[in-house]
Amino acid sequence: MRLITLILLFCTIPAMAADSYFGQSSAGANDGSNCANQVALSAVTWTAGNTYHLCGTVTSSIAPNASGTNGNPITIVFEPGAKISKTACGSTGCINLAAKGYIVVDGGTNGIIEATNSGTGLGNGSSIGIYAKSGLNHSEIKNLTINNMYIHNGASDNASGDYNAIWMDGTNNLIHNIVIKDAMCGIKIESGSSGNQYYNNTIHNINWGIFESGAHTVNSVTNEQIYGNEIYDFANWDTTADYFHHDGIFLSGSSAVTDLTNVLVYGNYLHGTSSSAVTCAASPGNGSCMTAYFYINTDSYVSVFNNLIVANPGDTGPNGGWMEFYTDANDSIYNNTIIGGTLSGNSNCLYMYGGTGFTVKNNVLSNCNNLLWAASSTFTSIDYNVYQASTISWRIGSNWYSTLAAWRTAIGGDANAQATTGSLNLGGTYKPQSNSTLLIGTGTNLTSLAITALNSDATGNARPATGAWDIGAYNYLTGVNAGGSLFW
Repeated sequence: MRLITLILLFCTIPAMAADSYFGQSSAGANDGSNCANQVALSAVTWTAGNTYHLCGTVTSSIAPNASGTNGNPITIVFEPGAKISKTACGSTGCINLAAKGYIVVDGGTNGIIEATNSGTGLGNGSSIGIYAKSGLNHSEIKNLTINNMYIHNGASDNASGDYNAIWMDGTNNLIHNIVIKDAMCGIKIESGSSGNQYYNNTIHNINWGIFESGAHTVNSVTNEQIYGNEIYDFANWDTTADYFHHDGIFLSGSSAVTDLTNVLVYGNYLHGTSSSAVTCAASPGNGSCMTAYFYINTDSYVSVFNNLIVANPGDTGPNGGWMEFYTDANDSIYNNTIIGGTLSGNSNCLYMYGGTGFTVKNNVLSNCNNLLWAASSTFTSIDYNVYQASTISWRIGSNWYSTLAAWRTAIGGDANAQATTGSLNLGGTYKPQSNSTLLIGTGTNLTSLAITALNSDATGNARPATGAWDIGAYNYLTGVNAGGSLFW
């Protein structure tokens, strides 16, 4: 007996992972064995390695008071039909993961987080779906729908408050396969963030889709990836006072380009309503309450590639451009496809202001009043781009250029660029077809850059390791590209 006791004292016996089912209140045998016998949320003991199954509708916030560990995360799984539903989620969220680590939140097949009384003319107070500031680390949030953090529908509604679906900072987190509808910001990331990935999310009816902001410290946001997201419809956040400045993907340093650095933005699809020229008639520029679909500001070494932008027909565009770079250093723009809405107004497919060391290659810029506007910017390299509009126009500072020869001389590059007033012959999903001769095999091979995701197109089809690449976000594939999905 004494020998057995000593063995027990000096040997560590690992805890067994457990499954527990919980809801707003207890039910049945109250032993957590299934949803019929769930324990109450207030009675849950959060333990690393355990999986907690959310049952039914919960009307209180969930805030684990512990973290998981490496290999033993705390996992919260929404059972079919489960949701967190509150009039407003409050300033610390319907789920509060602040300063936690090794947490998995899995919405399962149809998990929902919703506010039921937050928006124009409705209840007041902040509403945040998942609050994860002060450092969320080594965690994963996936497979959720987050609805109605703020339903904005009034031109005089200058709402102030925090209405974000996810608000976070931290390191090495995965945020993916989430549907977000009606919020001031879909995913808001702030300083102290690195190594995070935000992908395959669908975000709409928002002022900002994905917002990432650095601080007054070097590398406060670094080594992030934003990819495969669909972000659309911003005009419901218009106000006559132009109180909100909409952006699809917004990356910004604070005081210097070193605040936010080394971020990859690729394979995203941005489209839909940008802004009403009637509602926003008093705003600066061309009467838009939107800054850009992509607004990349005060940063360094951001690479933007394989993205598709499609403006609504007739849309004169944001005040800046469909893709805008402002006071940046050493950013790269490769193999994007930008389809503007009109040649009128101040529409810019690509607008670059005050930056240095830009590289711009293999892009399709189409149907904008200015296909590319460079203002006080310098280029390390610009070449192999394709420009299309019924009336061709480029701009450098306050000077316009209407021929490719004049543009090449003025920009000091783009020797292998092509321009046309005819059709690009793209398919219905903006992929090259067999007669897209300006795009097929006319780009430069960028394999040497060693950017793994760039070596495939937006749908994951491999680009050739040697030889010419196709221009734009998509490869031409025989018999495939005439239609089909944008992303597979």
